[in-house]
Amino acid sequence: MVLAEEIEILRGNLEHDAARSRIDAAVATGKQLYALGRSDEALALAQSALSQARRLGDSSLIQSTLTACGILSADAFDIVRAVEFHLQALQLATEAKDKAEQGRIWNNIGLVFALAGSPALAERSYTRALEIVASIEEPVNARYIAGANRANSLFHLGRHEEGLRVATQALRDMTPEFAARDPGGAILLRRNLVNLTVASGRLDEAAAHVSELAALAAKTPSPRAFIAATTSRAVYELAVGRHDIALTRLDQALAAARETPQTLRDTLICMIRAEEAAGSAERAHARLQELSEHVYRSAIDRALRHVELAELELGSDPSEQSRRQAEARLAARFDRPEAPAGWDALQRLAVAASLRFDQSGWHGMRVGALVQALARKCGQPPLRALELGMAAEVHDIGMLSVPEGLASTWSRHKGAAKATFMTHTTAGGDILRGDHPRFLAAREMALYHHAHWDGGGTPERTAGRHIPVGARMCAIADAYDDLVCGLGGRKPVPMRRAIERLTRAAGSRFDPELVRRFASVVREEAKGRGIETTATSGLREFQAFVAALQEDRGFL
Repeated sequence: MVLAEEIEILRGNLEHDAARSRIDAAVATGKQLYALGRSDEALALAQSALSQARRLGDSSLIQSTLTACGILSADAFDIVRAVEFHLQALQLATEAKDKAEQGRIWNNIGLVFALAGSPALAERSYTRALEIVASIEEPVNARYIAGANRANSLFHLGRHEEGLRVATQALRDMTPEFAARDPGGAILLRRNLVNLTVASGRLDEAAAHVSELAALAAKTPSPRAFIAATTSRAVYELAVGRHDIALTRLDQALAAARETPQTLRDTLICMIRAEEAAGSAERAHARLQELSEHVYRSAIDRALRHVELAELELGSDPSEQSRRQAEARLAARFDRPEAPAGWDALQRLAVAASLRFDQSGWHGMRVGALVQALARKCGQPPLRALELGMAAEVHDIGMLSVPEGLASTWSRHKGAAKATFMTHTTAGGDILRGDHPRFLAAREMALYHHAHWDGGGTPERTAGRHIPVGARMCAIADAYDDLVCGLGGRKPVPMRRAIERLTRAAGSRFDPELVRRFASVVREEAKGRGIETTATSGLREFQAFVAALQEDRGFL
């Protein structure tokens, strides 16, 4: 019996070791695919490895595969799922009281928010990482990396002196071992130091960092290293007035970036600033146009890829998909509608899109609740109102196609910048393809929520009742949420004053009858819930108001 038990234990150990080897191999393959820009393919492999790790019950394996899933999801631009994976890993690290790992995970969360175009949320995450590892005396990789990344976020937020202090500390925290293990990270830290010293007017310090960066890039021959070193040198040369040399270097960097798409966005931004500094407005505009087209096309391609993968997960052929869509149309008349294939992926993408201008990420959800309430007030049947509300949740998904700087300050735009911002309507229409009723309603809202009642909006000359009714409802709810929450770079206003502004725009921008009904919804709901609509800062009251509307979804 003893021998049999020992054999069984040995067999179990061998099986565990074999499973661990398979998981390690899957994660390693995922890293290779990530480096090749094929994170979509790697994600399915990493999720399979995560399932195996959970079956084994090995917490260290679960944590490492959760991290891999989080990094790959972020690179595939599934921002919400990426944060979910990292938070699960954070819970394990917290239970294990592993502060170094907690700091590393908070840094990963910051990278997700940075990728989503929210440097403010990214900076908070990096700060949290630094706070967690502050009590660890020995050198910690998480402290060095989080410091370097926080410095970059502070640069983008315009807090240059603070960023320079943080970057300088990160340089002190960077041990030779850390630099050798991650030469790319060391290069990016020096790039951040060049940007921050130039922005702070410390050109002598910038020159020293440019030289160090060139030496590091020479030891790390790769397109990313070349681009980082070349653009940083150009930033310095622009600052000292060598515009022609700087632009020549940037042309070289741009040629390399076009072969390395992950670097193209940042290189074009640097090029635009350089052309502006050199006084070449026309060339700056041409670079801006290329940036807009790059962001627009890559956003649409990513979104459609997410929907495609979601449909593949259902494992059905086209005829089966058509049958389900037909059933959904019939069921929508009688029963609670089922979500179309890929809808969950689109909802997550819509949250990621809204993070570019709303730090909560819930702009779409709030607009959806408001549209549903307005539809009920207009006499729509409960199921139809529910569908319109859900469709409205993704009305701004096209904001994925707008460069981050334009997305966060859209209320101030004019001319070319405004035209670029407005492309999010057509981008939304390109993403929301499908013949399910919810897709059709969502596509109309994406395309027409900036159309004006008098024909003066986007698309041009689309006016009055030629604007789909769902889009007219969405336009009112969207504008109301923008006003109360202070989105687009403006200050928030009380709920009642926001209604007054909508009323003044009734008949020009908005459908006057729908504005009247919307105002009635707000007054009646606020009165019934005891919500004060005249508060100087009405955000808390508005949150309670939206939460009350969302509670009403239980009527089914």
